[in-house]
Amino acid sequence: MTAQRLWPFLLIILMLSGMLSMPVQAEERVLRVAFDRALPPFSSADENGHHIEGFNIDLIQAIATQHDWRLEYVPLDWEDAVNALQTGAVDVVVGMKYTSRYDEIFDFSEAFFTMSEVLLVPREDESIYTLNQLSEKVVAIQRSHSSMELLESVRRVKMNVSFSQKEALENLLRGRADAFIGNRWTAEYVLRQENRLEEYEMRSGLINPTDYAFAVRDGHTELLLKLNEGLNQLYRDGTYSRLYSEYFEPYSPHLTDWWRKLVIGLLFVLALGIISLALFFAWNKRLQAEVRRQTAVLADVLAFQRKVLDHTESAILSLDVSGRITLINQVGCRLLEIGDEALGRHIVTLLPELPIEEAFRKPTHQYEGEFQRGEESQRDFHYYMAPFANAAKEHVGWIVTLAERTDQKRMQTRLIAQEKMRSLGQLIAGIAHEMRNPLTAIKAFVEMLPKKIDDPRFRSELLRYVPEEMERLNRIVEDLLDYSRSRPIQLQPTRVKEIIQSVLVLFARRFEAEHIQVKVQAEDELFVLVDRGRIKQVLINLVLNAMEAMASCEDKELIISAEEKAGEVLVSVTDTGEGMQEEQWNRLFEPFYTTKSQGVGLGLYISQKIMWEHGTLLTGSSTAGKGTTFTMRLACANEPTCGKEEKHAALVDRG
Repeated sequence: MTAQRLWPFLLIILMLSGMLSMPVQAEERVLRVAFDRALPPFSSADENGHHIEGFNIDLIQAIATQHDWRLEYVPLDWEDAVNALQTGAVDVVVGMKYTSRYDEIFDFSEAFFTMSEVLLVPREDESIYTLNQLSEKVVAIQRSHSSMELLESVRRVKMNVSFSQKEALENLLRGRADAFIGNRWTAEYVLRQENRLEEYEMRSGLINPTDYAFAVRDGHTELLLKLNEGLNQLYRDGTYSRLYSEYFEPYSPHLTDWWRKLVIGLLFVLALGIISLALFFAWNKRLQAEVRRQTAVLADVLAFQRKVLDHTESAILSLDVSGRITLINQVGCRLLEIGDEALGRHIVTLLPELPIEEAFRKPTHQYEGEFQRGEESQRDFHYYMAPFANAAKEHVGWIVTLAERTDQKRMQTRLIAQEKMRSLGQLIAGIAHEMRNPLTAIKAFVEMLPKKIDDPRFRSELLRYVPEEMERLNRIVEDLLDYSRSRPIQLQPTRVKEIIQSVLVLFARRFEAEHIQVKVQAEDELFVLVDRGRIKQVLINLVLNAMEAMASCEDKELIISAEEKAGEVLVSVTDTGEGMQEEQWNRLFEPFYTTKSQGVGLGLYISQKIMWEHGTLLTGSSTAGKGTTFTMRLACANEPTCGKEEKHAALVDRG
């Protein structure tokens, strides 16, 4: 029964307690807190108003925790913070020096710090030791700071005013002021951060020691009482001492002296160990200095190499063993229209035209060629790809050089067109000259025909000379047809010795009649990838030239050889004839140029044209009085059939 009578009373008490708790939760107070955003170690914030920290910040945060306040921080320049408190934009300013001027418009909490100014000058400056010696000097100070009042009594002083203590100190560090007057702890903090504490000296002692406290608007007694209660609680529970040690004991002079004494004692007890360590550190420092010097030299070398690479006319890329780009110069970035993001990418994604798969199979080979790229306007490029090795001669990648040949190709096209026009002029002149002689002879016989038709001697000479002149005209026309004919070449594997024998059969009787000794040096199973008919025409021209060059020689020897070398077959025709002078050799392949008494001068020109169609050149050498050698470089067809078209394409590109 007793429990049943008490239950209604307990229910009423619980309801009342719930009702009372609701207003307390609803009355959570928001306190807008302003602070100097550039006054370390008391208060600071970054440019975006974040990363707020400092001694003052931790104090107000600890007090807010006691009273369940929610703080809204407002980082401002000092002058703006004072104005914000005066207009009611904020509730409290954490950290304000007590002055009579501020006391008229604000209420101050109990002091939690004694703030003082300091005169800071460069250590090598021997002209400033007191405030009176600041005359004609530039002094860095904070706007609306009490230090401005101190300088009003100094004659002809020049003030460099900043919005914060930190900015004023930076003006001193940058040489824009001769001295600084301001917060001693902020000055020491900034100098330590800049690692320049030894370059400056604090003189004239502590200036104008003043209480440092929280400031609220005049008449906010309730807030002021709670701030004082919170400070007293922080003193009692040791929070204040902990925060003070955390922020200011590293700068305490007596603590520095204590450590100095401890170090001296340790040095006395551990003298030998310290000496050993000193020697070790000295040696280590010397090594570090040498490393820094060598690093600087290496950096200069690398910078020079990079500058050289960036000022070459060709793009230069380095690849690792997997084909990924490890270096690219500025020319490469410009030609390929890429940036440094290409580093690490596979070369195939940028230059699929390179023979990278072949390079993987044969990493010690060098590769060279040309390709075109570009959708709207095609651009011509020449590439060279070579392997490189480290000091241990291990393959570590490739070097690729890339040069744009678009303008050069266009110039070559124009030059070829000009050369064709010049050759056309020579062709017309040669035709006129070569055809005039036989036509003149035929005309003479035709004009004399009515008068001497009955003369047996005339008829005999007519039948002898007119066919010869007509045959001469026919040869000119045939050569011109060969010169102008431009049908596609038809490549097929052909045995070299078979081509040689088919040509020698044509001249077998002439060899015997002119006592020419013929030697053939070629393997039976040596094949080339050529247009058989055209290469046979080249070989016929070379054999005819050789026989005519040996016409007046006693020892006549014709040697035709074929050998495989570096994937090619070199077919050479050598005679022991008269040979040629250098100026004759230089003009040998021009159309209608000949050193023979009879001939049009198109044979070697047509032969060279055929070799161009095969992607190579007709080369050779000649010595006057000893003989001449012509060499054809042909694609070898002895390897497996697959890839022969690619081999020919590579030869065409190189040609």
